Amino acid sequence: MHLSRTAAAASLILTVGSIALSLVIGTATPAWLATLWYPPGESLTASPLLPVLGGLLLVGLVNSWMFWQIFRGPAPLIGPARQAGTWLRLSLYAYLVWLLIPSFLPDLVETVIGTALWMAAIVLLLVVLTGSGRAFRLVLLLLALVETAGSLAIGLADEPMSRFFPGTAYLATAMVTQVAVFLVMVMVLLAQRRDGRWSRGTLLIGLGTFASGFLVALVDDLTRGSTIESIVEAMDVLHVVWLARTAHELNREPRRKPPLRPPTAVMAAATVCVLMAVGPENHPRLSFTWQDERLPPSDCWAWQGPPRVADTPAHQHVRAYLCSVNKPDREISDQALLSRGRAACTRFADGEPVRARPALLALLCPEVIGRRHPDLLLSSAQLQQRQKEKDDLAREESRREAQKEDALCRDPWPGLRTRFQATASYYDWDTLPYGIYDPEADTADDSDVIWDKEKIDLLEARGGIALFFTPSQDWATCVTAKALSSAPPPLRRKGWDEVVEADIVSESGRLVMQKLSASGVRFPNLARNGPGRYRLRLYTRQGEDLILVFPAGRS
Repeated sequence: MHLSRTAAAASLILTVGSIALSLVIGTATPAWLATLWYPPGESLTASPLLPVLGGLLLVGLVNSWMFWQIFRGPAPLIGPARQAGTWLRLSLYAYLVWLLIPSFLPDLVETVIGTALWMAAIVLLLVVLTGSGRAFRLVLLLLALVETAGSLAIGLADEPMSRFFPGTAYLATAMVTQVAVFLVMVMVLLAQRRDGRWSRGTLLIGLGTFASGFLVALVDDLTRGSTIESIVEAMDVLHVVWLARTAHELNREPRRKPPLRPPTAVMAAATVCVLMAVGPENHPRLSFTWQDERLPPSDCWAWQGPPRVADTPAHQHVRAYLCSVNKPDREISDQALLSRGRAACTRFADGEPVRARPALLALLCPEVIGRRHPDLLLSSAQLQQRQKEKDDLAREESRREAQKEDALCRDPWPGLRTRFQATASYYDWDTLPYGIYDPEADTADDSDVIWDKEKIDLLEARGGIALFFTPSQDWATCVTAKALSSAPPPLRRKGWDEVVEADIVSESGRLVMQKLSASGVRFPNLARNGPGRYRLRLYTRQGEDLILVFPAGRS
């Protein structure tokens, strides 16, 4: 316990001291190094000092809490020691050390080591846990193996051999891996709760790991600077704390808890709510009485056009028919109109030609009209649903075709890696260009200036919009866009037909790529450093475009 307090206090003192030093020298670099443990990027100099130091202070407090949890060590032993529990504790602490210490190994090696440590911890946890059946443990083990295999496959796909890994298989592997990660964590928390030796706080922190990743992604999307993004990512320590608390409380005595059952009062209240939601079958209504006179015009205001049978209540069919066929300039009684309509229904049933519209006769004899015109008996909602299904099928077909095209596209420069990149296929059937633009800027005038030019180059940019006029063809063009926080390596023309550059301005701190593919591939914000001027570099060759976006003035 003394070591945990010393570690937390040392972390807090180091944080406060580095922040004080940063205030004295006017730069956040000392506080950044003391709290985030890696050198800052160029965007730090463009960020206000006090907000950055405030965020780093929060990171320091979170780190102190994390160190206090880690260095508490194991809890006092209750009952006889088990060798599997000792190995599990060592495995968990080894995994913690691996997560905390910065590594400069290749990504694939880091993935192999991390998955091996995690898999060892899962296997030992299955041996130590009590209260979980054999089937439960077997399913958890199989899911952990799927998670491990998927992580290794994704790590291999990020290597140069990724061109041999089809895009569809990559997406399917990533999805299966994420589902396995989620299910493994859920089952481990359920097993911990059933075992009984882990506290409620540990279980709540484990549940918090699900929300922390979503919240970090949400904050990253809302913020428009890499500095705030790095600070928020550094505060996501719940998974590390959960591992430390799992190792700390391993010495407690297992106990079984009764399964959760909802209280009787809650079940009674839920039943009453369901009964209250059940209403009458229909509202009370007056019956429609027929007289030897015409309906007053005021009764026909609701029927401006031929109503559909399914949209009209049954007791209003006759009224709807009369309002649809009656004309103010004709002196004819409603009984005569009804007689003619029913006679037309009889002739229609016998196959004789009639002058009346089937849509109107369906109000008087729906069973007769429905034999030859079943669509007239459908409601407007059903027709809309049918049309929607047709549109959805067409849209799904387009999406599948686009996914096939997207799967054939590869990153043309895998050595230049960034988290802010995407690849999609683009069809220019109408020889129209695609573009990158500032979504909050008025780019209409700039676009008109580009289109009014006598000669248009491959890349035309003006203000907050850039248009790419790559040569049209009868197949899809693979478009890859990468957003960089600094200038890329020098120009390399080998293997490309053309390499051109232009500047674009982002006043809002956002640069977005228009939707290219029907599959819905979303490109990230290409303005990595917030508002300012950016440089666009286009590499193009037959069937492939590569776009690099980086701050201007540093090429």
